[in-house]
Amino acid sequence: MLVLTRRLHEKVVLPTVNATIEVVAVKPGVVRLGIQAPPDVPILRAEVHERRAQWQADPAPDQATAEARLRQLRHLVRNRLDIARKGLAVLKGQLAAGQLADLGITADNLDEDIELLQRRLNGDQKPRPPKEARPQPPRALLVEDNANERQLLATFLRGAGLEVTTAGDGSDALESLRNRGRPDVVLLDMGLPRCDGAEVVRAVRQDPTYAGLKIFAVTGHRQEDFDLDSGPGGVNRWFRKPIDPQDLVLGVEEELSRDLCRL
Repeated sequence: MLVLTRRLHEKVVLPTVNATIEVVAVKPGVVRLGIQAPPDVPILRAEVHERRAQWQADPAPDQATAEARLRQLRHLVRNRLDIARKGLAVLKGQLAAGQLADLGITADNLDEDIELLQRRLNGDQKPRPPKEARPQPPRALLVEDNANERQLLATFLRGAGLEVTTAGDGSDALESLRNRGRPDVVLLDMGLPRCDGAEVVRAVRQDPTYAGLKIFAVTGHRQEDFDLDSGPGGVNRWFRKPIDPQDLVLGVEEELSRDLCRL
């Protein structure tokens, strides 16, 4: 920092920028300076210079560039909204069918797509790290001929995190096992039309494809009314109606956790 002593009307010359500073008045506590400089040399008081970024406007973008960006933005948002609308329709279908595992995957995809849109709007196009695989929920086949009881119990089980397929009688249950794959547990009413619960249990236990499959009897009948073994060769557990759905969920979790401990 150069410190100079100047009298009234004496000047300081800055030859590099072709500027001149002159002392034009001296008063108690105040010195007035006159500054001459070319038009392209900005001259600001220090306090103004420090606030310059707050009031200096950004240069206006070229109109053609701004219109092109707006068109790109509209196209991007339209595409993303169309994808979101289709995804919501898929979610509704999966929710109605009780496909909880697929519903979770669809919801994750929608979440990723919304985040992608947000990143694009913010100018960040870095790829998102992949999510960890979601754990597969336990799968249950619920066999109940009373439609109201079937719907209520299925709704509770799905709310507890199970993926539930339903059947209205024993024949439908066996067909579901053949065509829809093996569940983790069968929740079986025993007094069923066409093919009762006992026949379903015998058919499952005679088929090596279903070795070790858990079968829970959920029934108003007594266990001694049926000539069936208890345990892996027959019915793993009996639950008498009216049933507390929470007890049923705890029983399913306990049985399946035992299998995991044996692995």
